[in-house]
Amino acid sequence: MADKDQLTLSVLQFTAVDGEKEDTFRKVSDLLDIAGERGSDLVVLPEVWTGLGYSTPDAYKEVAEPIPGPATDLLAEKAKKYGMYVVGSTYEKGNRAYYNSAPLIDPEGQILGKYHKTHLFDAPNRTDIQGGIMESSKVDAGSELPVYETDIGRIGLSVCSDLRFPEIYRVLGLKGAQIIICASAFLSPRLDHWEIFLRARAAENQCFVVASGQYGTEPKSGISFVGRSMVVDPWGVIIAQAPDDECCTTVHVDLKLIDKIRHRYPLMDQRRPELYQEITA
Repeated sequence: MADKDQLTLSVLQFTAVDGEKEDTFRKVSDLLDIAGERGSDLVVLPEVWTGLGYSTPDAYKEVAEPIPGPATDLLAEKAKKYGMYVVGSTYEKGNRAYYNSAPLIDPEGQILGKYHKTHLFDAPNRTDIQGGIMESSKVDAGSELPVYETDIGRIGLSVCSDLRFPEIYRVLGLKGAQIIICASAFLSPRLDHWEIFLRARAAENQCFVVASGQYGTEPKSGISFVGRSMVVDPWGVIIAQAPDDECCTTVHVDLKLIDKIRHRYPLMDQRRPELYQEITA
């Protein structure tokens, strides 16, 4: 359980440009300082925050790093300086494969664990993206859905297109997640999907969902993003939403709201798993 109920949560929103990793690091460093100076307990960065990796066929390999590596070193430095948890996904270069990986860094600057994106964004027939997208041609999918016990509550991790699969969030909820993070680069113009999914995932699992996304248009690939990073409460109410800009958005939450909502409407106790067998067939 959490050591404290009152938390300060921040989401960072910006555009990561391929080939401009040093500039992105400076931008992220400045935004993390803003979040830290606001007393954030948890900060969430977007998906593949070191670079989108779609400007050329091998661009993702150029920004990929081992974990730990320079990107996690930066996050760890800020996490330790301000005593906060930090999450954001990057391309991870493993021993035999690449992953879209979201490490969870604790207030001591240690990597508490990492999540490999499980549901990759394969959309070869998207008419609004030239040539479509096949994420599985770049990275391997993960196979675990971890929930981490921390002193600010139990935290579950997800990345972008995971959002379209409610089963992921239900599993995290059943594992006790009080806060579910979604590090994203959710494509424009699907603002309607972004908001609907985030609110639904929070309301149906009666937990906080903290979602950060890339914003604007990545100039070298021409791919655009929704932005509108947000925090949603266990009743499905948006309690903070980023404007259309690069920014740090911060909100104060009370974890006790989770128990209040679950007492008001004990959804998890009313489940009937015997009816849901087709889901895992």
